[in-house]
Amino acid sequence: MRHPGFFLLVLGLLVVAVMPIWASMMAAFGVVLPWLFVGLVFWRIVLPRRSSRRERWVERQRHFRTVPVVPAQAEMVATPPPVSAQPELPIDIQVKVEQIRRKTEVLLGYASRFPPFSKDLYIVRQTATDYLPRTIDAYLALPAGFSEQLLPASDVTAADELRQQLDLLDWKLDEIADDLQRQDFDRLLANRQFLEERFGRRQAS
Repeated sequence: MRHPGFFLLVLGLLVVAVMPIWASMMAAFGVVLPWLFVGLVFWRIVLPRRSSRRERWVERQRHFRTVPVVPAQAEMVATPPPVSAQPELPIDIQVKVEQIRRKTEVLLGYASRFPPFSKDLYIVRQTATDYLPRTIDAYLALPAGFSEQLLPASDVTAADELRQQLDLLDWKLDEIADDLQRQDFDRLLANRQFLEERFGRRQAS
């Protein structure tokens, strides 16, 4: 029969060997235990709330699918076309405007026949790009219905004033065209005089 001291020695060795392992397990458990508690609280409180929110959203979508969509009364009423707030050019004025544009195009086609730095050629170009558009825009800027009213301090309507201004532009273009044609005729006569001086005029026998 073995001595009791031998068992005490073995028991002491087991205690010495197991105690570090037990201490490590208890330390790890002490660290993990708070996180387990937090996870349990999160699972019991937060997750059910999110699930209920998702269920409410699904129920709301199901409700919207079952309710028929009725268009608003304001959208069902046809929108009337916008009313023009600007006057339109009368037919006779439109014809006059096209006539002036055509004259400027023709005169610009003879730009090479104008003398250098010609003032008339400058007027033709400005009429096409500035004078005529500005005149028309000034009339179109008037409120609707005002074109047939008498202008302040004048005995003519806005439409008649526009006609007079267009007549002035048209008259100036005619004057420039006449001057250009007169210059061509003068050059023709000058050429005849040159030929007579060059070759002498044949005397009748």
